[in-house]
Amino acid sequence: MKKFLSVLILTVSILIFAQEAKESKWILKLNASQLADDFSFPTVMVSAERMISPYFSVSAEAGIQLYDTSKIDCTMINSSGFKANFEGRFYFSKYFSKRAIPKRNQQFIAIQFFQRKNQTTDILRYYPSSDDLNNEVLTDHFGVKKRVLGINLIFGNQISILRSKKVILEPYFGIGYMNRKIENTDLQFDEAKHEIQFGNHEFFRNRSLEKGSGDFLNLLIGFRIGYKL
Repeated sequence: MKKFLSVLILTVSILIFAQEAKESKWILKLNASQLADDFSFPTVMVSAERMISPYFSVSAEAGIQLYDTSKIDCTMINSSGFKANFEGRFYFSKYFSKRAIPKRNQQFIAIQFFQRKNQTTDILRYYPSSDDLNNEVLTDHFGVKKRVLGINLIFGNQISILRSKKVILEPYFGIGYMNRKIENTDLQFDEAKHEIQFGNHEFFRNRSLEKGSGDFLNLLIGFRIGYKL
């Protein structure tokens, strides 16, 4: 009887330890940095990460624009948009330390393919090129439709917090390439006749004008909050 109890206790202990040590296969996340992304547009963005081995995972992320942080009196187009990412991730800190079980900090590198599409109303102030005194300032409300495709190289750290290690914080940054296509509607501004008013920096204005279409370097930084299932 004692031998049976000893074997039973040992078996139960091994099963409990294996269950605790086993890594969660799924992680659900909220991209907190996208909630206030004024550089492109704010979105409520969620993702699901799936471990396919102790060192590799894939992740799909998507979000839609539910609100607009800009205040435009005259609306030509109602603001709306969506973002979608697909990511393949390699946890190099686990791989090089030859450990299959995660610790509190897991550094990773990832390849991310992304797409963004949105529309909104923007405002531009300018004056006729012939107006040397810059007295006649014109205001133009116009529609913007934008599509962006690209690829990023991402570096980040997945940090497990609390005793359960199920809640994670995930800061990340990256660099990549993007192709941007912009269409304007109801735009009265004409480069041949007008000059943009001082204060409308051309780098930022081109993000809304058709001449801002093309290939560009993409830089990003962000932060996710997640839960391991």
